[in-house]
Amino acid sequence: MSIGERVCLSLSVLGFGMAAAPFVADQALAPMGNGRFAMAFVGAIMGVSFFVCIFLFRSRNRVRRELLAGRGVLARWTYTGAEWRAFAGVEMKKQAGNRRFLLWVTAAIMAVVTLVYLVRDPSSGRVVGAVLAVLWLLCWFVSRASLHAQARARAGDGPLVLIGRDGLLLGAEAHIWRGWGNSLGSCELREGPPRVLAISYRVPSGNATILRTVVVRVPVPAGRESEAVEVLRLLQA
Repeated sequence: MSIGERVCLSLSVLGFGMAAAPFVADQALAPMGNGRFAMAFVGAIMGVSFFVCIFLFRSRNRVRRELLAGRGVLARWTYTGAEWRAFAGVEMKKQAGNRRFLLWVTAAIMAVVTLVYLVRDPSSGRVVGAVLAVLWLLCWFVSRASLHAQARARAGDGPLVLIGRDGLLLGAEAHIWRGWGNSLGSCELREGPPRVLAISYRVPSGNATILRTVVVRVPVPAGRESEAVEVLRLLQA
C-alpha cells in the first residue's frame, strides 16, 4: 500500500469515526447539542470521500508501474542541471501561489458557513466552526506536504520524465489522464526558452459532473524537439 493510500485510509477511518461517535457515545457528547449531528454529517462526507480516494491512488500506482516497466512509453527524457533549474524554480513559485489562493478561498467559504451556523444556533455553530477549522488545517497540511514532496522530486539536476498514453511521470510526480473519470484535454508545444510540452487533463472534482482541469508543463530537452512533436501527434490522436 502506497503512502497516499495509507493517508486516505487513515482519514477515512477518522471520518467514519466522527460519523459514528454521536450514536456510539450519545451521553458523552450530549453537551455538544445539535453539533453532534453536524459532526456526524461532516464525518460521513469525509469518510466516504477518502475511501474513494484509496482506489484512486491504487489506479494511479498501476499506471506508474506500467511506465516504470517501459510499457507504452512514448518519450523518455532527461535534462542537464542548467536546463532543469531554469524551469523548476518558476514552476514551483507558480504552484505555491495557486495553492495559497485556493486555501484562502476555502477558508473564506468555511468562515461563511460557520457564521451562518453561529447566527442560527451558537452552540452548534461553535462545533461546526471547530470541525471546519480542523478540516482546513488538514487541507493546509496536505498542501504543504505535497509541495515539499514535489520540491524534493524536482530537486537536483532534473528528474527522469516518462510520457505514456495514459499519463506521465515527472520524477516521482504522477499525472494520470485515463481512468476514474479522468480524461485528456489538450496538448500543445509552447515556445520558450525552454520549449514546453503543455498537457491538460480533466479530473472529477466534488462529483462526476464537475470536472477540474489540471495542466502539467514538461520542458523539452535540447535536441528532442522532433520527438516532442511526435508525442504531441500521438496524444492528440
